[in-house]
Amino acid sequence: MNYFSLTNTESIQTHAQNKVIPADDFSMLISAKEALEKTEKEVEKKLETTKKQCQNLRKKAKEEGRSEGLIEFNHHLLEFENQIKTIRNETQRQVLSIALKAAKKIVNKELEVNPNVIVDIVSGALRPVTQYRHIKIYVHKDDKERIEKEKDHVRQQLDQVETFSIIERDDIEKGGCIIETEAGIIDASLENQWRALEAAFEKFMKLQ
Repeated sequence: MNYFSLTNTESIQTHAQNKVIPADDFSMLISAKEALEKTEKEVEKKLETTKKQCQNLRKKAKEEGRSEGLIEFNHHLLEFENQIKTIRNETQRQVLSIALKAAKKIVNKELEVNPNVIVDIVSGALRPVTQYRHIKIYVHKDDKERIEKEKDHVRQQLDQVETFSIIERDDIEKGGCIIETEAGIIDASLENQWRALEAAFEKFMKLQ
């Protein structure tokens, strides 16, 4: 399975790690796939029906030589295009909702099973700021102790750092963090990552 990483960006970065997805989580992902496949079949069926209607109307208009027939043909064609657009937009919203729920559930379970994963999350969030000298890491109080134990390991990637502190904050969820440097802030809280992931999914779907 590929885990995602998002920090102040709309791009999706995956981390290749082989993980076993629980059956109920996998079921949610399958539901998203099935919803998409079902919609594709409905679109194909509607397309075939509308094609036949358009062909009949075109033939009728040609045979009768009446402008009314061409107007009716164009009306049906426009109606079909609008229906296809509506179906696709609705499917995208459904798939996005299911995918986000599945991702949140998988991440939350991973944090429960392996609480030390917060160390990897913090290390990933620190990669863009390794050149700065003054760094503060804000985390949930339950994660602070785990990061403190690995503080030396985490600090190894910070070549230029002079001051390095880990501070608990009540407004940060478990599994997330906020990095503050002399140059600015990186919000790697889970809430911000979900928003970035949702924006990235929506942007990707618009390109399809």
